[in-house]
Amino acid sequence: MSYLDWKVGDKVVCVKSDFGWIEVSGHSVPTRVPMLREILTIQEITFVPEKDDVFLVFREIDKRQTDGPLAADITWAARCFRPLTTAKSDISVFTAMLHDKRQKVRA
Repeated sequence: MSYLDWKVGDKVVCVKSDFGWIEVSGHSVPTRVPMLREILTIQEITFVPEKDDVFLVFREIDKRQTDGPLAADITWAARCFRPLTTAKSDISVFTAMLHDKRQKVRA
């Protein structure tokens, strides 16, 4: 997907969860990573030309993560997520039951 396919506020689902980490003197970041099949809300979108890739930040996960003296702003490769699609509900059957137009006869 291209940079323009992602929108702030959209929901996405994590489809790849083998994220790396940085470790220094027993401390590591990120301290919180997206979990497989976790649904997240896009808060920020960045295109990094040097990597020719799109990176996302989510409302549910702090961008700034720290572990002891180690701290970093963490973004997530968009290729590890897909847009969440929801099926439209058809409630016409229930609406028809509420507005039953058939003629009623007293028994």
